Amino acid sequence: MLSFLRRNFRNLSISPLSAVFQIILFFLLSEPAYAGAVVTANPLATKVGMDILKKGGNAVDAGVGVQYVLGLVEPQSSGLGGGSFAIFYHKKSDELYAIDGREKAPKRIPYNFFEQYRGSRQGFFRLVTNPASVGVPGTPLLLEEMHARFGQLGWSELHDEPITLAAEGFPISPRLHVLIARDKFLKNNVDAKKYFFSGSNDNLIPKNVGIILKNPSYADVLAQFRDEGISTTFYKGKIMSNILSDLKKTAGTDFLHPDDFENYSVVFRKPLCGSYRNFRVCSMGPPSSGAITILQILGILENYELAKFKKNSPELIHLISEATYLSFLDRNSYLGDPDFVNIPIAQMLDKNYLKQRARLISLFEKIEQASPGKFKNVAEKSHYIDHSMNSTTHFVITDKWGNALSMTSSVESAFGSRIMSQGFILNNQLTDFSFRYKDDNGIKLQNSLEPEKRPLSSMSPTIIFDKDNNLFALLGSPGGKNIISYVLQTIVRLIDFDFHPTNAVSEPRFVNTGRGLILEKDKFSIEVIDRLKKIGHYDLKERKLFSGIHVIKVKKDKIQTYIETGVDPRREGMALIE
Repeated sequence: MLSFLRRNFRNLSISPLSAVFQIILFFLLSEPAYAGAVVTANPLATKVGMDILKKGGNAVDAGVGVQYVLGLVEPQSSGLGGGSFAIFYHKKSDELYAIDGREKAPKRIPYNFFEQYRGSRQGFFRLVTNPASVGVPGTPLLLEEMHARFGQLGWSELHDEPITLAAEGFPISPRLHVLIARDKFLKNNVDAKKYFFSGSNDNLIPKNVGIILKNPSYADVLAQFRDEGISTTFYKGKIMSNILSDLKKTAGTDFLHPDDFENYSVVFRKPLCGSYRNFRVCSMGPPSSGAITILQILGILENYELAKFKKNSPELIHLISEATYLSFLDRNSYLGDPDFVNIPIAQMLDKNYLKQRARLISLFEKIEQASPGKFKNVAEKSHYIDHSMNSTTHFVITDKWGNALSMTSSVESAFGSRIMSQGFILNNQLTDFSFRYKDDNGIKLQNSLEPEKRPLSSMSPTIIFDKDNNLFALLGSPGGKNIISYVLQTIVRLIDFDFHPTNAVSEPRFVNTGRGLILEKDKFSIEVIDRLKKIGHYDLKERKLFSGIHVIKVKKDKIQTYIETGVDPRREGMALIE
């Protein structure tokens, strides 16, 4: 080292030892260098996001390109016809933002309209594929407003690669092919049938794996976004008019009008954060149930030393399942759109309250029955079960400036309403409302259908900070109500068990949304299952659980930042690090 300094500092008026001291001081006082990383559910989307970072874009710029591509290559999960929640950490200002791009109900929809579809799976899907299930999409405006506030590259620079991909086409992936093949309703829409199938009406065949799927209509929409802006075209102009026209062509009841689009707004809400061990966990508050429910579960689990349990032991599964069950009782009774209902957030997250809930749990016996919590100045609400489905996507991005974006997007069920307009799928998010407006006592439910209201969601884009307020991890998942369990269990693996993200996302999953314990099929031993049944989980079920957890974990020293990523093996995702 000294010989190197003698050679390189011989023309300077400082000694080599002084130079060493100044170099060390420089590194100690400097911010560590940050790293760009992109993790998404599809390699094509990950590549576009990384290309934008390499062009000098930041996490928000990359997020715009990523979402455009995901809407193209994963139309079953998210897109321009759906909604999103984003948690964005702006390093320079050290501020955290929660951006609400959730869909809204039409102004003219009747309060009791969904009552007629209650009571059967058949009735539920009659509403799913009805134009009445379509809320005003929020994803496009979220992208535009998020970029206008935080983006670094010019707006037009984010569009060329997604436009080219839509025009020239992409190969159908195995997952997309399987979902097309098994869907019973997609072929009922003229545009969707033409796009996803080949053959005649009597012999429709889902387009096979590897076939190049071109979407010139989608390319045209993105070109309009680039040239004229989203608020001008999607919420007021030609694209909006075409959406309304396509809805009118579909059998069912249509309540959307131009003023529903024109009056739609993205909401910058306060992120909901809570402490767990020595970490600060931040996610999306209402109208998402993600943050409150996850923080409640963590608050209950904090009363136990989880690290002393063996991973995937029946005792650990039982404890997490019970904590989740108790939190879902509160979720299904008290949460809804905060612009319409009063939510006792502070009381629900009070550490003393959660300690009381933890006392309801026995390590040796399952809770037979419990009730939602009772809170001051809030009337006790009726419990309801929502019908949210599993088709959603999540991505996480960091950039070289230290910014971080965790974003979850959805069209609700697989292929949403199955109504296609201009190359993208329209959501069925309004089926996330309770199908009852009032309970048996005539009291309005928290998540009842109301004009211009946003339905309750489980999407949980999450960012975690360590005890020194350094960025620790970004994560989120698809999965409907199961999102909460997927994200919660990954947080526990990262914090309590110090897992590498790859291991954390690959662990077997289990969920409990108030209807009993469900284990991921073929992932748990007979011994574990037998022990859980002896504890009281007699009705546990085994099912395939298609989580899609994506994680970026940040590790720092004085000189640089190290990035570790986790890509859920249950889907087709990919990670790239700059």
